[in-house]
Amino acid sequence: MLEKGKISPHQFTIMVASFIVGGSILYVPSGLIHTAKQDAWLANILVVGLGLLLVLLFNTLGSSFPTMTLAEYSEKICGKWLGKIISLLYFIYFFLSTANFVRQIGDFVTVQILPDTPILAIHILFIIIVMMGVRYGLEPFSRAFEIFFPFVLLLFVIFIISIFPEIQFQQLQPILGNGIKPVIATAFKSIGTPYLQLVLFLMVFPAVNRTIKAKKSFLLGTIMGGSALTLVTLISILCLGTYFSENQQFVSYVLALQINIAGFWQRIEAGMAFIWFTTTYIKITLYFYASVLCMGQILKLREYKCLTFPLGFITLILTLIVNKNIVESNQQAEWWTVFSLPFGLLIPLILLVVGMVRKKG
Repeated sequence: MLEKGKISPHQFTIMVASFIVGGSILYVPSGLIHTAKQDAWLANILVVGLGLLLVLLFNTLGSSFPTMTLAEYSEKICGKWLGKIISLLYFIYFFLSTANFVRQIGDFVTVQILPDTPILAIHILFIIIVMMGVRYGLEPFSRAFEIFFPFVLLLFVIFIISIFPEIQFQQLQPILGNGIKPVIATAFKSIGTPYLQLVLFLMVFPAVNRTIKAKKSFLLGTIMGGSALTLVTLISILCLGTYFSENQQFVSYVLALQINIAGFWQRIEAGMAFIWFTTTYIKITLYFYASVLCMGQILKLREYKCLTFPLGFITLILTLIVNKNIVESNQQAEWWTVFSLPFGLLIPLILLVVGMVRKKG
């Protein structure tokens, strides 16, 4: 294994929870509300349940090969050449996802905060700090975010408390007014972001210093992150209503703009932006780390960090190609679950079944 650093189960929990929230807390609620309307929060609860089933699959696969990453045991299970093809497909998936989320950062900053700033400048700055995080290694990176996580949690609690006076419970009515089918359909459609993406943690799983607790941490982190998304979706419906929520690109940021207590406590959207920037940085860095580590293991390198700069430069170019604007980003979200399904469900399931059969043989 190329990664020599080790992380604790507690750090793994924080990573998983932040990964789920990052890149999703601004985008996911509006997408859910668009299809499930006032029952979007129920769809979110259902999709968390589906996500936990996926995590059980990942835990079973990861604990079967506790000292190996997804790229390593793909070759062990499927043979050298087929295993390398599978690893290469995962590298492409992780790499495209890195560019996609960097593009989302650029879109958000140029639309909401710095409209006159070239998007390329935002991408360059962000990719530089992502490369720094990967070059320092998984262990220092996880310890650094362990320090920031309490501030993220505190800001989230302040946000929820501050928005409470704007709540109107009649916005939830009628519950299941369109039946249960839209809720189920929305849940299955939304599982791609972010729960199928959790397959990435099969590249991190061997770095956790206690395998048994790593499995519990994976489940706990999924519950924490999923609960945060469910709560934000519910609050969006209660405060803004379904029509306004589904027509906002960054609904959580707009929600923070609505906070105004006695004309004094207001304009705390910077706190929401900090939550999103910090958790999205975790998500992008983990994606970039997984792609660099995966390629290093495919090429059988002694050290993976030498790939950081060339792959970072390619990522920078790819961010300008993967999506041309926010409209294309929204269109991409429509088929992201279909794109992620082979990587997040089908291939891990096949690897698990084939691995179990070969072990018995």
